Amino acid sequence: MPRRSPNLSLPFTAAAPPPAAVPAAGLPAPGGTRRLWLCLQLPQLPLEVVASPGHAPQAVIAGGRQGPVILLASATAAARGIHSGMPLNAALALLPDLGARQRRPDLEQAALASLSAWMVRFTPLVNLDPGGDALLLEVAASLALFGGPGALLEAAVSGIGGRGHDVAAAIAPTARAALWLARSGRRQLVMEAAQLPAVLAGIPVELPGWPAAVVGGLLRMGVRNLGDCMRLPRDGLARRLGRECLQEIDEALGRRPELRPACRHEERLREELELPVETRDGRLLLEALQLLLLRLHARLQPRQVGAQVLWLRLRHHAAGDSLLRIGLLRPSSDVAGMRELAAIHFSALRLAAPVVALVLEADVAGLQPVTPADLLGLRLDQGERLAGLIERLRLRLGMHAVHGLRTSPEQRPERAWQPVVDAMEPDTMKPEPAAAGAVACSLRPLWILAEPAALARRGEVPLFHGALVLEDGPERIEAGWWDGDDVRRDYYVARSRRGMRLWIFRERRSGRWYLHGLFG
Repeated sequence: MPRRSPNLSLPFTAAAPPPAAVPAAGLPAPGGTRRLWLCLQLPQLPLEVVASPGHAPQAVIAGGRQGPVILLASATAAARGIHSGMPLNAALALLPDLGARQRRPDLEQAALASLSAWMVRFTPLVNLDPGGDALLLEVAASLALFGGPGALLEAAVSGIGGRGHDVAAAIAPTARAALWLARSGRRQLVMEAAQLPAVLAGIPVELPGWPAAVVGGLLRMGVRNLGDCMRLPRDGLARRLGRECLQEIDEALGRRPELRPACRHEERLREELELPVETRDGRLLLEALQLLLLRLHARLQPRQVGAQVLWLRLRHHAAGDSLLRIGLLRPSSDVAGMRELAAIHFSALRLAAPVVALVLEADVAGLQPVTPADLLGLRLDQGERLAGLIERLRLRLGMHAVHGLRTSPEQRPERAWQPVVDAMEPDTMKPEPAAAGAVACSLRPLWILAEPAALARRGEVPLFHGALVLEDGPERIEAGWWDGDDVRRDYYVARSRRGMRLWIFRERRSGRWYLHGLFG
């Protein structure tokens, strides 16, 4: 009988290293290629999303070949003999007051989506495992911020536990290894890939979720765990397991790249609140909105994004919904600022009927960079205050009553500027490139009349509350011959007897004087 090689795992340990994995979602791996994954597995999720409050015995059922069977049982039901895989008829015979609930995959997915949005406070790369019961977080870059892997793991577990979920957790250098360790119920922190073969060796072959035929074949061969699999020759193992299962082992050991794309989060967030009593009182509605804004802030802050537009729907029993749109110049998550804008809306609101519920929706956009503050905590960016002022003015005066200005490459003064809707747009502060042949112009008044106003004259002296004294000029402007609206003007800075400084011009063809602007 040939003697067994002392190292039948050689095909695994000597496998050629795979090419470097492309980081999921385009995020660079911290520290070069080193990555670290936190897995949060929710073993009781199917039961948690359908269970009723209290300690009554409950169970989730799923369809089986012979009829419904128990998928998961609550602790109270398990203590009285109910277990997974038990036929529903047998469970009801044993425990007639068992509360059986049909499984709801849609509620499970909604719960996972909500948790994934909450988890971005730890890392932007949160992946939902295709198995539908676990979240995987790439946390290598977050360790220092949260005080190390142990503290980060405890913070994540505590957060999920506070939201009503039982959780199993593990950290490992590969996503699949972290997933398998969490499903085994072993809360482990594995920091180096070299430790993975020994750590994963005790994982039962039933745990990875391989096909039942594959698992049955392995058990009949006496292969009980992943350590037994890794001691078999690769070719023979590939024939028994199949290439996909072998690839999963390689991914778990870090010998094959694994793509884990980040979850895509909603671009419109929604919060709803039903009022205990119907009301028309604006103050009460504003307090209810405050609760919705705080919920919205809690969802925006971890993602470091802000709301660009708020849609507030006021629901009535006896009439159609009232809809308010609150636009923001800059994406914001500031609860106080959004409440102030809503209060201005409410002050002018006339309700057709009492309000029974509020629905708040927010269009999400990227948040502006964090504004630095001085030693007293005062923000140094005055643009935020200006944006808030413009938003309040627009609510009171109308959207088109407040706008910004942009310069244009045009010599005729009345055409040298344009109104723009976005008064905070950076380009509004920058002049357009000068037109070909343009020369540097002299000082221009801030107040330009929409149409030049004709001035009386005494001889050759222009009059405006008396004779004007010319202080500067002339500046000759001849332009517009190419579009049929040509002008030929000599501009002067003049001073009136009252001390007003005016910008006037003399039409070269007619010799008449016109007032075109005021300096103040």
